[in-house]
Amino acid sequence: MIRQRNPRTQISSPRLTKKAKQEEEEDMIANLPDDVLSHILSLLPTKHAVATTVLSKKWTNLWTSASFFKLDLDDRLLLRPKSLTSMPNHASLFANFVNHVLGLINLPCVQKITFFCSDSYDLNLINSWLLVACTSNVVEVDIRIPYTQNPIELPQILYASRSLRVLKLNANISLDFPPDCVCFPSLKVLWIKVYNQDGITFTQKLFHICFVLEDLFMESDILNKEREVVFTVKSNTLKRLKIECLVHSFDIEYSFVVDCPNLEHLDLCDDFLAKYKIATDLKVLDDAKICIGLPSADYGAFELYFEVKHSNRAFELLEALSNVKSLSLSGCTTGAVSYSYETVEHTDSDENEDGIALRIRLGNFMLKFPFLRRLELGFRTSESWNILTLLLHSSPNLQHLILRKELNGYSVGYKRFSYGMPKGSVPECLLCHLKEMEIWGFEGVKYDLPMVEFFLGNAEVLQKMKIYVHELSSDEEIMLSEHVLEIPKLSEACQVEIKYEY
Repeated sequence: MIRQRNPRTQISSPRLTKKAKQEEEEDMIANLPDDVLSHILSLLPTKHAVATTVLSKKWTNLWTSASFFKLDLDDRLLLRPKSLTSMPNHASLFANFVNHVLGLINLPCVQKITFFCSDSYDLNLINSWLLVACTSNVVEVDIRIPYTQNPIELPQILYASRSLRVLKLNANISLDFPPDCVCFPSLKVLWIKVYNQDGITFTQKLFHICFVLEDLFMESDILNKEREVVFTVKSNTLKRLKIECLVHSFDIEYSFVVDCPNLEHLDLCDDFLAKYKIATDLKVLDDAKICIGLPSADYGAFELYFEVKHSNRAFELLEALSNVKSLSLSGCTTGAVSYSYETVEHTDSDENEDGIALRIRLGNFMLKFPFLRRLELGFRTSESWNILTLLLHSSPNLQHLILRKELNGYSVGYKRFSYGMPKGSVPECLLCHLKEMEIWGFEGVKYDLPMVEFFLGNAEVLQKMKIYVHELSSDEEIMLSEHVLEIPKLSEACQVEIKYEY
């Protein structure tokens, strides 16, 4: 005979089981050795580590024994975003939090410090926080504070620090270089925001004292009324350079001089075609990303008013980048180049010799990119599309081509336009080297199919074409697929892939 167990002993309350399991898990964490718990806390953001003080008495001061490698003093993490508008004393709460943390944390262990203040704070308070937090052991300092009328003081200990390698200053910072001191001897990465001529002077001085600097991101947001702003970047060690320039007055003339012979990565962005002068001894660039010019600019009106041919500057910049391997041009940039090319014959008779020489080069579109392997072009109008064939003829070894309609962003003046059929003879790169192609912002058979037919019918070694379609109906999608499949391909190995962006 088989004895059956009492079923009551087999069934237990799910609620009790869940609660017991939760208590067991909590006990497992609490029973870990303090040094293990301290290590776990050191991996958390500062705010979350400090918040563990409410768990139990054991956790009250445990976070103070943790060896934090990263110190996050970010007022966005203090409260939930929805609570910020309903908390008028948010600034004082954050100030108390920072004072509490800096008074108890093990600062010599901190290697990375982040100060992010979205609210307004007393300048003396900010300076005191930086003075306490920045030790000689810190490796990275990231300061992001809204513009203050009086500059924030960078702690003197950082200037001579041999451990500091990354310095990000997105604030109005005063750089007061100590006399007879080797400044920033190990600094390799510098991000800095410039507000006035003094900021430009301080930043340019850094190039003479930072002997190992490799990465520079300079954001220019000039607020004063200087008639002319000239910024020179000169460094033999710099490998990456990014410049972003915002214009508050079109009366200001911006010029950037780049003299960095070992530069590998270049990223330029402005909203009114600043003047760029690139040193001629620049080595082969790995990549360049150019986004210059106002998206909705009427260059004809601008040049009539300012008596300066701003649009020609985009062409002159491309001339200086003839040794680039990968090039990305925004729709603003292609628009400026296209305008200057189309209007090259309309010039004044009293033009100087340099202007005449530029007009000849521009009229013949004398751009050469012998090392270019990857080209990405943005387009905002059908007029800018006209330079595609010219750029392809300038890039005989091109292997990867990306065409992108910029449908978003400044879309107020956007009008639907087709890619159209490239004009002229077939470029050399299509006959010998082009292997991969991407088409973004495709808007349907009626508008863009001729361009697909051109590349599939002339690219002899093309292996892959990806078409990213923008907002088609289901019937249009079927029609597109049928038409693309019917297009004859010169390269039998080419695979066409259609993707839909929704």
